[in-house]
Amino acid sequence: MKKQIVFIEYFPTINGYKIAKGLKNTGKYETVLISFNKVDKKFFGIAYDKIINLEISQKINLKNLFFFIKKIFSKEGSKFFAEIKSLHPYIVQVNNLDLLTRLSLFLIDAKVPKIYYAYDILAFYRKKFSMRENFLKKIEKYYFKNMDGILHKGPKGELEFLDYSVNAPDLALLPGCLEDWTHVPKKKNMKEIHLAVAGPPLEGSYYLHSFKDIIKEITSQKIHLHTYGKSLFNDEYFLNEQKNNFYFHYHDKINPKELNKEISNYQYGIVLDFFNKLINPLWLKTSIGNKMYNYLEAGLPIIMTNDLKAMTEIVKKHKLGIGIDYKDIKELKNILSKLNYEKLQKNVKIAQKELSITNLVKELESFYEKAAESKNRKFAK
Repeated sequence: MKKQIVFIEYFPTINGYKIAKGLKNTGKYETVLISFNKVDKKFFGIAYDKIINLEISQKINLKNLFFFIKKIFSKEGSKFFAEIKSLHPYIVQVNNLDLLTRLSLFLIDAKVPKIYYAYDILAFYRKKFSMRENFLKKIEKYYFKNMDGILHKGPKGELEFLDYSVNAPDLALLPGCLEDWTHVPKKKNMKEIHLAVAGPPLEGSYYLHSFKDIIKEITSQKIHLHTYGKSLFNDEYFLNEQKNNFYFHYHDKINPKELNKEISNYQYGIVLDFFNKLINPLWLKTSIGNKMYNYLEAGLPIIMTNDLKAMTEIVKKHKLGIGIDYKDIKELKNILSKLNYEKLQKNVKIAQKELSITNLVKELESFYEKAAESKNRKFAK
């Protein structure tokens, strides 16, 4: 009989998808997704055997409190919570600090091991926190102190930066390469260079340089720059930039499988996050984003900002590309011309196998077993 792994995710995530698909591929597990948002069941149904979702806003205020309560106690809400109660999980894994995730945990048998997947560690993100964020930090601390196991996607040892101890078993689990989305590096024509940004143009108070300036620096060297996803604040600007700049390509957002297929035709993937002093230095030390794994799955060598230390270390360890500072952008074409591209492609191909979800799932299964054994010992006392 297959063991049931239940994922509770407010917004369904790509990392959750990869983990669930990797577990499902072993043939030993039934994967279940519980979500409080709209779910693309055609896409996420590939990774999850069962999807239970209730579309409900958790931005609770006096204006929508009535609608929130009405939804919870509606027939749809009652059916949703009844389905959760009917589950018989081997492991429950949560990745969010929201109210309904916390409430859902109370519907799961207390004897079932609970895993907190610290997708991003809030305590590492800012230097100063709002009242709401300070409240969420307390919930995060409760999870770290009381869950039966902790998964985190940053480097090994990052939990030591917390200002409190974590006693549960933990596993640093990299996002990894999903074989279904992975492309063998292709032979490329290097006369024209195309760079992929696996996301929209970067915007926010933490960035030291405007993305508008970065576009000009790169495209002035006759290097093509492709972004994926619409700007929240400057969509019209980037649409106009695309019309007037032959080397800038402003694409719509597409799902990761299609994204990897499309960018596999380009020469490099690039991460252009250059931060100012408002960002917490711990974020720079520990953050590991999904973009790097999009590039790896697409078979692309990587150009990585030196600001993101943990990701730069991975790029250097596996010899997947180069680290750059902002000042290097104006010389980027010259820098790239000196690289041994075929050697980088060979290294990417090796890393695709080493960092595959299949290999990472073996570690994850051992981690789940430890968490389950620890939980059983607690209830045996």
